[in-house]
Amino acid sequence: MDKVLIDNLVVFSAIIYYLFLCLVYLLRAYERDKQELMLAPVFSLLLVPFVALWTLNLLNGSDIGRLIAGFPIIIYLVYDLWYRLITKKKPLHHPERWPVGLIVYLILLQIGSIALNWYGYIISKFHGHVLVISYFVMLGCFGFYQYRYNKRKKVYKT
Repeated sequence: MDKVLIDNLVVFSAIIYYLFLCLVYLLRAYERDKQELMLAPVFSLLLVPFVALWTLNLLNGSDIGRLIAGFPIIIYLVYDLWYRLITKKKPLHHPERWPVGLIVYLILLQIGSIALNWYGYIISKFHGHVLVISYFVMLGCFGFYQYRYNKRKKVYKT
């Protein structure tokens, strides 16, 4: 398969990944837990294109940078699949004491996202910029969720 096509599909999958995360954070901001849980299996399906594209990069003899940059998102999505779907635990978004699993989850999320941005820069400056912008939009959605959560928390305390 053509390396340019693989690279473009990785970038497209990364944008879909960021859109899903934005949607999850917006659903959390508006306390739509049922809809968020319904998205979990769909989000886990992102594992398929990332694994397939990473494998194609490996088989095509792509440079080591593409392989290294593509691997952390796979690790994160496998962990997400285990953490949210296989264990079937209800996620606790703001615990008093953070469990180790949640800390690992957040670290893998950041490493996977940053590695995707790195992949974009390996392809071209333009793709890198697009993915970094997508990353910051996702962080903005997370910030909006935190803002709404803190606002609700203040109302409940008074």
